[in-house]
Amino acid sequence: MSDVVAANASESGQPAVPVWRLAWRISQHKAKSWWIAMLLFIVFFSFPILTGLVVSAGFEALAEEATGRAIIFSVLLVVAEIGRILSIYWGVIWFIRSWEMMQSLMRANMLHAQVVSGGPTAGRPTGSAGEAVSLFRDDPEDVADFVDSWLDVAGGISFTIMALTLLGSIDRVATAVLVVPMLLVVVLVKTLDERIKRYRSQDRQATMAFTGALGDILAAATTVKLNDARSSSVHHLRTLAERRRTTGVNDRVLDEGLQTVTNGFSDVALGVVLIVSAAALGSGTLTPAELTLFVVLVGYLGFLPRMIGRMMARKKQSTVAFDNMRELVADGNAAQIASPRHLPLDHADPQPEAPAVLERQPLERLSVSGLSVSFPPLNGGTAVNVVEDLSFELEHGSFTVITGPIGSGKTSLLRGLLGLAHRATVTGDVRWNGVRIEDRGAFFAPPQAAFLPQVPSLISDSLSDNVLLGSPSDTLDWALELSAVAADVAEMPEGVETMVGPRGMRLSGGQRQRVATARALARRPELLVLDDLSSALDAETEQMLWRNLAEAGITVLAVSHRKLAFDLADQVINLNVR
Repeated sequence: MSDVVAANASESGQPAVPVWRLAWRISQHKAKSWWIAMLLFIVFFSFPILTGLVVSAGFEALAEEATGRAIIFSVLLVVAEIGRILSIYWGVIWFIRSWEMMQSLMRANMLHAQVVSGGPTAGRPTGSAGEAVSLFRDDPEDVADFVDSWLDVAGGISFTIMALTLLGSIDRVATAVLVVPMLLVVVLVKTLDERIKRYRSQDRQATMAFTGALGDILAAATTVKLNDARSSSVHHLRTLAERRRTTGVNDRVLDEGLQTVTNGFSDVALGVVLIVSAAALGSGTLTPAELTLFVVLVGYLGFLPRMIGRMMARKKQSTVAFDNMRELVADGNAAQIASPRHLPLDHADPQPEAPAVLERQPLERLSVSGLSVSFPPLNGGTAVNVVEDLSFELEHGSFTVITGPIGSGKTSLLRGLLGLAHRATVTGDVRWNGVRIEDRGAFFAPPQAAFLPQVPSLISDSLSDNVLLGSPSDTLDWALELSAVAADVAEMPEGVETMVGPRGMRLSGGQRQRVATARALARRPELLVLDDLSSALDAETEQMLWRNLAEAGITVLAVSHRKLAFDLADQVINLNVR
């Protein structure tokens, strides 16, 4: 793994982007905060130069028995220390602002890629919510920590140049010794290059696997209990936790060990400098004032090698972080993680404009010609064709049912048609009123279309908020009535303000599906696409729902295995297993 992050060439052909360049773009998201922090850190690390000169001059004044001058230098020393404290105080405040903004930018770009419907910035969905949480939480912080190390190194370089200039004029041999630990640190980190990245990558993968499994088990808590799967679930989590512990220890021990060895290099070099300085003092080469300057400055000179070592290690970790995060953005292109974006994080920042609403295009006829959906080969085999050369038409207000045995590609067909089959290759021609749709993911969004997957997701909020999701409330009652859930809501003590609980767990399976259907209907889509909607409904409720949709004049494309749906359908498309 090199220190560049590239888009997957087989998917996008995007060029590799150096980690330095990506991190630089992110650091300049709020450039003012970052540059002020950088300036203050340089000032902070440069203050020991002033301190050393003041102390040295104070000792010289004492040696000359100039009490007045010694008092003045004592006051200057206090002023210098106060200035040093203030510079790091404000430097940390400004950098924390920049640090949070950098992480917010990366998370906002990943979130945008996950929620946008189609277009050049739409990313692929993650394997699980737990994995996404891990990516959003940990990897942006690794990149921000890498940028953080730049401030320390910049301050250390500024101080070291001034200090070596001063000390070199006093004793060149002792000063030359201080360069040795910097060279040793570079050699050490280069030697451990691949191991640093490998350990961090293994730790991140283990963390995502554990959080993903934990999220899945919590989401299926009722199923786990009813099937007495607690022991096996706990065993699975314990196995993942042990792997996470092992990888975490490896990563942390290597990081801490590298810092310890780096510190050791610096300490040995400082010891040699002190020995050389003592010999110079004994021979009369150094005056007490010069030795004082050496003693004051030499303790700080070990800082730069330590910070260089830390920065280089964090660079490797940032490579892993970018490689993880790029899985969430379009084309796997890491450059999109650093794309500029307006984030109103300050009260004075202008609020972003509301996203443009698609212009409604009333549906007269949807024509699908030669639609094929295939998935990448497994273990070096051939591509898996789940849907091949399928053609059909939907007329306005028609009700079309797709059916077929398990594995025949019903869900793949719907997702391929709507531009949601992110990991599949989809070919064919889809036309809306005779006009070819180029970007189906962007086009098949409200008010053109609404899609309800097999397992609908509700948020832990009120029933009305789940249905409307911020859209106007004038369609709420209509959507609830049409989805055959209005009677259920009327019996709830709090009505539409009823809290549905995490993932809608306070509702029955049938109620969750119908509330999700109401959400799909709330923006009055021209085309309603349903993936096995009635799987949790009784026959009477299902019949009412299908009749409501048929009588409303909405164009419906639905996956179903029920005779009730077949009887109401204008056409039935039967898929076969390939």
